[in-house]
Amino acid sequence: MTIDILKARDIDEQTFFHNRLHPLTKMIATLSVLLITGLWLDIRYLLPLLIIGLIFAMIAKTPKAWFVVMFVALLLTWYPTLRTTIAQANPEYFKVLDPEWASTRILTLDVNFLNLGTMGITYGTLYWLAGRLVRFATVVTWAILLVSTTPANEMANTLYALKVPYQMVFVFQMTYKFIPNMASIINQISEAQKLRGWNLKTWNPVKLVKRSLPIANPMIRRTAMMVEQITTATQIRGFGTGAITPMRDLKLTNLDKIVIAFFALFFVVALLGLIIFKAGMI
Repeated sequence: MTIDILKARDIDEQTFFHNRLHPLTKMIATLSVLLITGLWLDIRYLLPLLIIGLIFAMIAKTPKAWFVVMFVALLLTWYPTLRTTIAQANPEYFKVLDPEWASTRILTLDVNFLNLGTMGITYGTLYWLAGRLVRFATVVTWAILLVSTTPANEMANTLYALKVPYQMVFVFQMTYKFIPNMASIINQISEAQKLRGWNLKTWNPVKLVKRSLPIANPMIRRTAMMVEQITTATQIRGFGTGAITPMRDLKLTNLDKIVIAFFALFFVVALLGLIIFKAGMI
C-alpha cells in the first residue's frame, strides 16, 4: 500500500504529540536530543535515545515510509563511513574504552605512507561504527518525529513569535520540508522501479549497493529539480520584501513547561557528564 506522506499530518486521528504539545516544546525537546546525540559516541548512551525516539514515533503513528529516507541515506554514505571507520584503528583515539581491547586486530594494515599508521578493522573501529550508525538513526528518528507531528506553518509562526529573522525562518522551512518531500520522491521512484522488475532485497552488500543505483540516480536528478523549483517559489512569494507577522503566540501550558524543563535539565546533565566524567565518549 502506498502512503501519501505529504498528507501524513492531516490524518483525522491526531495523537498526543500532535495536539497536546506546543511546537516550541517539541522544538526544544528535539534540539536537546540532537545536540547531545551529536556529542556522544558511545552506543550504550545513544541506543536508549534511539529506542525512546522509535517508541514516540510509534505512538505518534509516524508513517513507516518516512524511514525509507534514513535507509537510503545510509546506503549513499557507505563510502565515507567505511573510509572513516578503517581510520579509527589507532588505539590512542579511544579515551574511555580499554585500549588493549579496542586495539585487538581483526583485519589491519600498517600504512607508512604519510604516517597514516595502522588502518583497518579492530574491535574499537567496529564499536565506533556501531555508535555512528545508531547516532545517525537517532538523529533522523527524532527529526522525523518532529516533522510528522508539527505542520510547517506552526513551526514558522512559532519562530516568528520568537523574533527569529524571517530570512532564517524561510531557510528553515525549506530544510524542514526536505524529509517528507524526499520520502515522497523515493516512494514514487521505488514504485516505478518495482514495475520494471527492480528488487532491493539481498544479503550481499555488493549487490545491495548496485541495486540501490536505480533509486540513487533518479533521486539525485529530482533533487536538482527541487532546487530549481524552490528558487522559483522563492521569487514568486516575494522573499525579501519585509517582516512577517506571526499568527501564533507562545502561550505554554503547564505540561509544556514541565517537558521543556525536563529536556533542558537532561541537556545540562548530559553535557556536564560529558565534560567531567567523559560520559558518552569512547
